[in-house]
Amino acid sequence: MSDNLMEKVSAFGERLKIGGAEVSRKMSEGMSSMSFKMKELFQGSNQADKLVEDATSEDLDEPDWAMNLDLCDMINHEKINSVELIRGIKKRIMLRSPRVQYLALVLLETCVKNCEKAFSEVAAERVLDEMVKLIDDPQTVVNNRNKALILIEAWGESASELRYLPVYEETYKSLKSRGIRFPGRDNESLAPIFTPPRSVSDSDYDASLPQQIQRDFLCKALQLNKQRKHLMLQEILLSFFQRSYPLHPNKMLCRMT
Repeated sequence: MSDNLMEKVSAFGERLKIGGAEVSRKMSEGMSSMSFKMKELFQGSNQADKLVEDATSEDLDEPDWAMNLDLCDMINHEKINSVELIRGIKKRIMLRSPRVQYLALVLLETCVKNCEKAFSEVAAERVLDEMVKLIDDPQTVVNNRNKALILIEAWGESASELRYLPVYEETYKSLKSRGIRFPGRDNESLAPIFTPPRSVSDSDYDASLPQQIQRDFLCKALQLNKQRKHLMLQEILLSFFQRSYPLHPNKMLCRMT
């Protein structure tokens, strides 16, 4: 009886020890997460934050692709701190505004596709954690939730390119194991996760290129129209001379033209 009681007391003590260790671990994780968030909170606004705010402004009806690509160029030419830019995007994802969240996700996608170091910095800054929170939040609009899922799926299935950053595959598999349904990849996410660099330098790039292309197209269309009219005229003349000069219609046509 005494031995049995001692065994129960010992087992209870072990359970308390394990439970205490688990509570301690969770408290430690919680404090670490809180410390990280407090650090982010008290980091003042910087140039990167202001640029990200402009690119994800509530006033924008759709992504400003020119501004997004300019930010990528600034990162690649080290004109701006890429870590600060990724942090700025993360802050915008954490906001409750559906439009700002969506524009931030699009900007994030643009950066990782066009900036070599962005994937490492997204992983280091725990941006994926905020994307998972956005997915789990019942108040998140469907479009934003789907966008986050599409990005995580695209990155998670790119294990060969991102094998040095297992957090992408782990996050994807974790969501799948929870039974999260993915909406399916869109055309943008089916493209390579890395975009080749532009072959045209910034100094050679002309912002008015689309208008120039339109003007060239219009000129070519007018030229083709003139050529078509000229051919129609030749056909009419040939038909006329075939009736009038059945023996040598082509010779007469050459004299006329």
